[in-house]
Amino acid sequence: MFDLFRSREKSVRFMLGALLLVVSAGMLVYLIPGGVGGPSASGQNVIAAVGDQKITTVDLDRSIQRITRGQANLPKGLLAMYVPTLVNQMIESKALAYKAREIGLHISDQELSDRIAAEVAPALGGKFDFQVYQSALAQQGMTVADFENEQREAMLGARLENIELQSLIVSDADARAEYQRKNLKVGLQYIQFDPKNFVSKVDKSEAAVKGYFDKHRSEFRTPETRDLGLIVGSTADFIQSANISDAQLQQEYNENIDSYRLPERVKVRHILIKTQGKPKDEIPALKAKAEDILKQLQHGGNFAELAKKYSDDPGSAQKGGELDPIVHGQTVPNFEKAAFSLKPGETSGLIETEYGYHIIQCEQKFPAHTETFDEVKPQLLMEAKRQAASDNLRKAIDSAHSEIGRNPSQAEAIAKKYNLKYFPVSGFVNSGSLPDVNRPPDLINSIFNTSKNNVTEIASLDPQGKQAFAVVTGITPAHDADYASVQADVVKKYTEAQSEQLAEQAAKAAADRARKGESLEAIAKSYGAEVKTAAPFTIDGAAEGIGSASQLSAAFKDNVGDIVGPVATSTGQFVCRVSEKIPADMSQFAANKNAIVQSLQQQRQTVQGPLFRDSIVNDLKRRGKIKINEATLTRIINSYQG
Repeated sequence: MFDLFRSREKSVRFMLGALLLVVSAGMLVYLIPGGVGGPSASGQNVIAAVGDQKITTVDLDRSIQRITRGQANLPKGLLAMYVPTLVNQMIESKALAYKAREIGLHISDQELSDRIAAEVAPALGGKFDFQVYQSALAQQGMTVADFENEQREAMLGARLENIELQSLIVSDADARAEYQRKNLKVGLQYIQFDPKNFVSKVDKSEAAVKGYFDKHRSEFRTPETRDLGLIVGSTADFIQSANISDAQLQQEYNENIDSYRLPERVKVRHILIKTQGKPKDEIPALKAKAEDILKQLQHGGNFAELAKKYSDDPGSAQKGGELDPIVHGQTVPNFEKAAFSLKPGETSGLIETEYGYHIIQCEQKFPAHTETFDEVKPQLLMEAKRQAASDNLRKAIDSAHSEIGRNPSQAEAIAKKYNLKYFPVSGFVNSGSLPDVNRPPDLINSIFNTSKNNVTEIASLDPQGKQAFAVVTGITPAHDADYASVQADVVKKYTEAQSEQLAEQAAKAAADRARKGESLEAIAKSYGAEVKTAAPFTIDGAAEGIGSASQLSAAFKDNVGDIVGPVATSTGQFVCRVSEKIPADMSQFAANKNAIVQSLQQQRQTVQGPLFRDSIVNDLKRRGKIKINEATLTRIINSYQG
């Protein structure tokens, strides 16, 4: 949602941060209220309407641009498949907001401005500039009205869903039952039937193996292979030859000087004793703990060591409480006020915020300033060289691609001429990896769709800083393998399949014998195996020697002495006997009740949330409040399939 605030221009980011704090106090002049009314989905650019809120092709294009940003090579066919889902999501979002307004919910202007101020980059200095705000939104194809109305709609929908969530009441009985279920422990005795132990019993006669091959001949088909020359270029190979003058760098610096204005910053360490989400009766003890840590610091305690030992902030505790430099508006007010008021080396008293009690130590302060040309020159030089290298690589790869297309037999010499790498590849299969570039899907698909003595399309491998293409020099079609050429592979697969089948048969027979009353010890002895024990485990745990408890769910319902299995795992078949069941310790229920209730609520929300949203959409469709322009939607989908 807020990608527009990740502009590469620092000046834009800083000014947006500044204006948004002003917006939080004075947004009213720019807020666009949303209304409701009769739906109309007419017009070739209207995809759907919910009330009087329309979803247009512009809205869809904007959403597609967001989800595909940085993924320029996504196949059009994939987008065609995703368009209906995206439209449904947009309809659902507007439907929730419509229903929320219908039952009297609303989002105040102040709530909306607070939301934007809280979630967008915080103020970093400067004055409110509506033109900057408007321009940044325009870069994303949005007006101020689009952006603020979209935020209001999202907040309305979330408020409605929160009301629904609050109705998902978890009773004390439900919580107790769930606690008992999650904390019941089961112990097992078991016999393992490992396929490896049945290999010697497999019939490996020529007739048996050949018969297996005849039945599974398609599994041993030799795939199509291709011989090719792979041409690869990397920006790294062109960086050293990139010539950048100081005059170019100075011009770049002058044109973008606003990007190098840095706000006031402070670097601190902190120790947090968290109170958020804790019962009120625990707060005094937590405050006493924080005060004790402060006393230790005042008597010479090492801040970093105490932070590692006591801090409840998982992001900084293991770093000795150290935070990255912070700017105004980045943290909660009390924390910010204390951090910026301290002198380097100075430690605060106890600072209380909505998260808990903090102790802050100032390490370094950085006044607001503009970085000089000399300070940023190395960065400018590297960026300029990378850009020049990228441009030179593109020119080289394009030229080589054209020349090799005209003269494929000279591919290696042409690649060398343009400072590109050449790799001869023989017998390449679709599942294989290519030298230097691994497995780029677009390139591999192109290789297997290109005829002999022709070149593939150029593949841009942006994460690797590379571009590549191939010239196909030979094609061997897929064909059925003769038995002699794959005999070793056939024997291996046949033996594995047969030993697994024998293990499964033995486990079934053993389970039947156990259920008829024969002891596991006697059964194990008859198979040359032994009875092992899995220590008691919970439904969310694992049975030692067997695997995840989820594979043994029957054991939690059965009685002591009952037989479970056979259970198939990656290590074989298991026949188990329930040896003990240890009920949950209900004396610990009260201490864990909140977590159990939250877990149950989350589970129910996962199930009920989609059903709730569907019910809203279906109700509005039934009442004629949602209209879909099928002709426009079909036209858009077809445009991506073409």
